[in-house]
Amino acid sequence: MATQTMPMSRFIQNYKPRLDEAARNDDLIVLEQRGGQPSFVLETERRASASQQANEFVAGALSALLADQSLERAFVARLSATLPWVDFLPEDDRIAFVEDVVGTLRACASINRYTAFAEMLDDWKNTAEIYSDPELVAALSEDVTEPLGLPLEAATSVSALSAMRRIDGDSIDTLASRLGSASG
Repeated sequence: MATQTMPMSRFIQNYKPRLDEAARNDDLIVLEQRGGQPSFVLETERRASASQQANEFVAGALSALLADQSLERAFVARLSATLPWVDFLPEDDRIAFVEDVVGTLRACASINRYTAFAEMLDDWKNTAEIYSDPELVAALSEDVTEPLGLPLEAATSVSALSAMRRIDGDSIDTLASRLGSASG
């Protein structure tokens, strides 16, 4: 099992032998495009199905194991070996993170799309970054004593719009008339 990486244009010129070789060796083919366009990954249906089954099994097994609170706590305690940034999360957030991981992984595995899982990991990592800065945590934890801006209701009123010069190239009059016709 290997990964063949090549320009898409080269693959298109001579695709049949490359597909045959990849099928024979159970290889992945990564097709790169020019100009910052996304790469594509080709694999056999058998390989994709096996990956899907493995992901569903791991998600289900992890969910079953973590139903036991003592195993969940042990998992949380060892998680930093894989994701060191988890150590910055408070204890309760680490448990919430694990629950979020398991739930999101199971949902993603059920539809074979993992972008939501990657986004969830990024969100938790960003949260850990905030917790890594005690001054930032303190500042964000303070009570808000003064309003930070106009309430949503005031911000959408015609008088609030008139305080702005231009929004998205439209004049205030155009925006005001749109708001007036939308509310009336």
